[in-house]
Amino acid sequence: MEKTELSKAEWLSKAERYCARAEHCAADVRRKLYEWGAPADLSGFIEENLYANGFLDDDRYCRAYVHDKVEYHSWGRLKIRAGLQALQLPSCSVREALGAIDENVYFRNLRSLIRSRQSDPEEKRLRFLLQRGFTCDEIKKCTF
Repeated sequence: MEKTELSKAEWLSKAERYCARAEHCAADVRRKLYEWGAPADLSGFIEENLYANGFLDDDRYCRAYVHDKVEYHSWGRLKIRAGLQALQLPSCSVREALGAIDENVYFRNLRSLIRSRQSDPEEKRLRFLLQRGFTCDEIKKCTF
């Protein structure tokens, strides 16, 4: 099927299938539409429909992103916030999702990262943890 021969409804259907497979945000959809070669003037129409039909939801995306980055990647709040801001998500959704982080899991991850880098010099370990998005106060809380 030629990219240029798709109708509005076909582009929308393709975007819906993309969103149905995994949680995505509007920036992901815009990037994917560009990669697929969709006409630029369809982006707004497709986004509006995806939001209206529940395929896109900023709050839901932020919660899933935060959960995955804490649970599976052991990221700190600062790195997670930066990742969400880069996707131009509403700050209220970002704040709410970050506020819902399970502190027990968060600090368990931090302590585990500290233990895994125990043999590193203190400066190198601190730099690693800061790059992971943890604050100095959080790191101090777990090391003293």
